[in-house]
Amino acid sequence: AGRLRPRTCLPYRMERGRKRPAESSPVTSPRLGAMADTCPELCKHLRAEEKALRTDTFTKILNGELIQRSKEAKGLVAEVHDVESHAAAMESGLVKKVLAALHTTHRMSVQLTTWLGTFTPPLAAGGNTGVSAEVQDGMYQNIQQLVQTCSDGLHRMLAFEKERAMMRLKCLEEDKGSSAQQREAVWKRYEDALEENQLHELRKTCLTLHADLLCVAHTLQNNAEHLSTDSKQNMTMF
Repeated sequence: AGRLRPRTCLPYRMERGRKRPAESSPVTSPRLGAMADTCPELCKHLRAEEKALRTDTFTKILNGELIQRSKEAKGLVAEVHDVESHAAAMESGLVKKVLAALHTTHRMSVQLTTWLGTFTPPLAAGGNTGVSAEVQDGMYQNIQQLVQTCSDGLHRMLAFEKERAMMRLKCLEEDKGSSAQQREAVWKRYEDALEENQLHELRKTCLTLHADLLCVAHTLQNNAEHLSTDSKQNMTMF
């Protein structure tokens, strides 16, 4: 019978790997590690901010301001379709009401976007993370559309007023090749076309604002239950 070979010493085989010296502090480590250990004050601050933001959003926006803004936009749609001209809307104060609604709705929608970000599922959450991320992205797009509607409406209304001022000066500017009556007639034709487009823009802005507010409300109501911060913590609003 052949001779048995001696077994290799197990401790010797285990010691072959190179050992890394333990780091004294997570800051000096090449890998950041857990943020709760590295930046405890930041995590404490974020937890407090998220709690305050969620409470404020639930109590003041989802169960209050969002409903109020929807009703307000509906009333503006009715008012702007009853007005005969943009000049009449200016005189009655309707344009100022629309501008105020755009400003307040923009602020509200930005807070909704920030609030939605607090429910971003972590990469290692597991469970329904994929579903939560997909639903959250759809909700974010709808809220972001509302933000864009408010910003675009404000910018377009400003652009129309700027164009009115510039074109009035250009049309009525003294020119040797035309009389004052001719320049006034040119400006009058342009002013009528500009008035019509401004009224159309005012109506379109109110219609889009109302539609986007309802879309955001329906999206939150139908899909918010799918949001979660981890596999065991679901959010229930309604």
